[in-house]
Amino acid sequence: MSTTARPFFARLWSSYTTALRERPLRTKMIQSGVLFITADLVAQIGIEGRSMRKAIMGEEGEEIYDPLRTARITTYGSIIFAPLAHTWLSQLEKVNLSNKVTTLATKVTLDCLVWSPCVTFMFPTSLGLLEGKSIEEVRQKVAMGWFPTWQKAVCVFGPTQILNFTLIPPQHRLLAVQSVGMCWNTFLSWQNNKNNKILAQATAHLVEARVHAAEVEGEKTHKEGEVEEAERDVEEAREAVRKAQEKKDKMKKEGGALGVGTRMGWS
Repeated sequence: MSTTARPFFARLWSSYTTALRERPLRTKMIQSGVLFITADLVAQIGIEGRSMRKAIMGEEGEEIYDPLRTARITTYGSIIFAPLAHTWLSQLEKVNLSNKVTTLATKVTLDCLVWSPCVTFMFPTSLGLLEGKSIEEVRQKVAMGWFPTWQKAVCVFGPTQILNFTLIPPQHRLLAVQSVGMCWNTFLSWQNNKNNKILAQATAHLVEARVHAAEVEGEKTHKEGEVEEAERDVEEAREAVRKAQEKKDKMKKEGGALGVGTRMGWS
């Protein structure tokens, strides 16, 4: 790192810690808003493959970046989630039992069994209402996705919180866990781009296999078993395309607004 860059980041961190000490709630609200914006941008553009350029040009469709979604998620992250997370972590810090292990186990258990279910309910409910959905529509959405979302979140953030409560100072714990969410978003984006390449290669191979099969069938004379081999190659290529497409669809679904809320909306 250059000599000019190091002081800049040192000053930036110093300003952040000062603001966190003097105005903890306001700082965490701004911090959470910035991280939620970043997370949704990564999710929409990197994971879901939405186009920012088409959005700027005024085009419409499912593959277009949705700025209103980012605005709704940011509103939730900064105005609703951050104050509640700040209060929850402050209360959780008061848990002080007979020894460190018992205290840690109690904090993690409370976080997973009390806070986590509330957040998993609160995010889709808040987003649904901000989207203008009816109470019944919101209820159905929550009922359909609450339990599997909570399960996945606990699997990731349960171990994360063990490290968080053990190693990270209390004032930085929200930043730490949201940073894990950002890393998760980035990893999913990388994985999605990798899968896109696999899908493109599989699709190209399928086209080649179909052309070859047609050529073999069109020949007046061909070796025994050559047609069957060509057809088998087509089936294998088709299966590879199907699997890659399923993985792409799954990642696109997990990268949506609910995925962002799960990854970023934890204490």
